[in-house]
Amino acid sequence: MRFFDWFKKGDGAKQQEPQAAVRENIAEPEPANEQKSNDSIEIPEDIFIEFEKPKQPTHMEPAEEKQEVNDLDALYKFLEHNYEKKGYEDALMNPDSSSMEEQVMLIRNEFNLMISKVKTHYSTYTRTIDFHIETRKRNGMVETVDELETHKKNIQEEISIVNSIYEEDKTNSGLSQNRILSYRRGFKNGFAAITFNNVLGRKS
Repeated sequence: MRFFDWFKKGDGAKQQEPQAAVRENIAEPEPANEQKSNDSIEIPEDIFIEFEKPKQPTHMEPAEEKQEVNDLDALYKFLEHNYEKKGYEDALMNPDSSSMEEQVMLIRNEFNLMISKVKTHYSTYTRTIDFHIETRKRNGMVETVDELETHKKNIQEEISIVNSIYEEDKTNSGLSQNRILSYRRGFKNGFAAITFNNVLGRKS
């Protein structure tokens, strides 16, 4: 061995000693398949348990729909429906008078069903008012009872109007006939349109 080679070897050994010391101070990583004891492991519970986050109110959410009440206002809205367009379209699809009468019968049945719903609503509501009147009267709530009595009179007036509309329908008159009349008018206009297109509208 030459003199310079021995000198380089000595320097290399000196340089490796600090690296060996550093490796001794660094803890060896534990094998992947070796588990720690249960006492020393803390697992956040949100890993396995999904907590429901409180719903934040936003202005974009639609407002809750108001529950439909089958009262006098609902009956008026029902009677305001115009069937002229439907009658016109039905005539173009099936230009038969018997078909028109069948649809008129369906319109009458819809009216009777609506009347039944309205009467049921008022019957239930009146019983509720009577219950509140009796219970508040027993507790000496005089002013509240007076207000309930006044409200009951208003409800009875609405019931009277509903009964009047129903009785008029039996004689083929009153507000209930507007739906039928508009349907017949639309159906006849559909008849006229067919006649014009097929006969009168053609050039001789």
